[in-house]
Amino acid sequence: MIGTTLLLVGLFVARSIAELSCQSDSTLQLNLGNCTIPRPGESDVQSWGIKISVEGANELCFVPSTVLNDTFLTTDELCGSPEMLKVHGIPISPAQCSSRRGGLVSPSKLREVPISTLGSNTGWDSLKNSIDGAADVTLKLFRQSFSMTAGLIEHGQNSSASHLGLATNSTFLRTLKEKGLIGAMSFGLNVGSQSVQRPRGGSLVLGGWDQASMSSSSFYEFDIAKTKLQNRECPLQVRITALSMNVKTGSNSTNTKSIFSGATGIDVCIEPYDNLFRLPDETLSTLRDYIHLIAGSQVKFVGPSEYSNELANLEPGLVYPASVDFNATLRFTINDNMTIDVPHYEFQRPLRGLDQNGTMVLDPKFHELQIYGDPAPLNAPVLGKAFLSQVYLFVDYEAGKFFLAPQNLEATTSSPISSSACKNSSNTTSTGLTTTEKVLIAVGTLLGVLLLAIAGFVLYRWHRFRRAEAASHADKNALGGLNGSTLAPTHSALSGHVVVANAERQELNGDTNRHTQSIYTAPVGDGHDAGPSGDGGGGGGEAGSPLSAQRPRYPSDAGSGFSAPRASFATTTVANPHHVWSPFPGNDRADGVS
Repeated sequence: MIGTTLLLVGLFVARSIAELSCQSDSTLQLNLGNCTIPRPGESDVQSWGIKISVEGANELCFVPSTVLNDTFLTTDELCGSPEMLKVHGIPISPAQCSSRRGGLVSPSKLREVPISTLGSNTGWDSLKNSIDGAADVTLKLFRQSFSMTAGLIEHGQNSSASHLGLATNSTFLRTLKEKGLIGAMSFGLNVGSQSVQRPRGGSLVLGGWDQASMSSSSFYEFDIAKTKLQNRECPLQVRITALSMNVKTGSNSTNTKSIFSGATGIDVCIEPYDNLFRLPDETLSTLRDYIHLIAGSQVKFVGPSEYSNELANLEPGLVYPASVDFNATLRFTINDNMTIDVPHYEFQRPLRGLDQNGTMVLDPKFHELQIYGDPAPLNAPVLGKAFLSQVYLFVDYEAGKFFLAPQNLEATTSSPISSSACKNSSNTTSTGLTTTEKVLIAVGTLLGVLLLAIAGFVLYRWHRFRRAEAASHADKNALGGLNGSTLAPTHSALSGHVVVANAERQELNGDTNRHTQSIYTAPVGDGHDAGPSGDGGGGGGEAGSPLSAQRPRYPSDAGSGFSAPRASFATTTVANPHHVWSPFPGNDRADGVS
């Protein structure tokens, strides 16, 4: 019974350790949304993303990217020449450039390292961008600081703010995990909304996901892609099996047009660095034609040159005059089983851009549909932040999966959950235990066996102690009843010797020459003092004398005055079992026996 209890205790301790190890795995949650960087004496930087401080340099606004493994920083060289002070071929001011780039750092303030220290970022190169340098940087997230290698963007027009690389081999995620700041190579993304009518902030959970950002507890599961989409690197690919547009044509009526469905579905890339839907040339043309059919010839899409004197549009969509009455919703069907509606207030909005001071403003003369005005680069379609405003994204690289769920648009709190290995369902066996828990339970089982052995040893020693104590009390009781009387010792077959049992005393004294079954035989009437020095013994110790006169002496009783010859031993049965001395020195005197 005791053994079973101890074993169960060991198993419980092991399981508790496993559960605590899961609970101790960390997540980091970063705010995502409008990002403002004060610049004393200059216009503030107004951008979008996550504000992160670069030690020894400035704060920057980072935008998550799922196609880059490394993190890239925007440098001041991006706004240092007339050639770079342009967007879509239209000149912009230095203030507009700084806001467009989400802040700038100077490479001279960083410790540059060989560019070969960076990983593979073929998705960057394929978009006609280039990284001209690298540096070891220390990033600060709240009170946490950590160092990593980052690329330096010094040239190129096909990007805006700094990139927070979250692709399959993300240096950022790996560094955080190695530092123990997160428990897994995973992240959960709620991009919030940049809608004018219903804006809301978002969050990035590193090492897990935010349960509060989901409208339900279930995800739609997808495998992380191992191949390119067209010629573009993209680990997060889904297939749009149907796309339709619902246009409100009257107070109570709508007109629905299918852009494509069924066999004509397209594979797309989920990339939060982009704002807009980016469609293949054919799909974009079909959608344009449908808009003209519904709204009539009055819908005329305009290019950036027609409004550039007012503001800089960083990612031009389908822009049209605000006088056109157009109210539409997009409906996406993913892999035939997930339907997402992008409402009109997300799909279309007043034109927004940067004024000459780098401040984000609205131009009420124009409206903009959140569909990129040109065909998708590399003909690889993209679902950007406009799509993700309605969808929560969770990516678990350790499981080789990513997940989509309808977003909770009314969430006001957060509930981060770690996706560490001990909570990962892909690592859970049919018994409900993870590999980590199994190992810990095995250790706990060994611990239980060890505790059982220790307990058995203690019980054995305690049992022996109790037996010896019982024998001592029995002897005391016998001696108490004979106090003051004489005893007639029993003689052994060895003539002239008294037989006295002293096995316990021999064991206590540790005399290796004695066996626990041996019987000490003391000479009778040998004329030697039979009591310790000062015991008041003496006399002859003859047969029939008081017990005190017959007390045997031991060679280990140093200084006792015992001078008898070495005693002989025999395995003779004790005739009187009450002649057994207590194994504990001093107990005899406590009983009044001298």
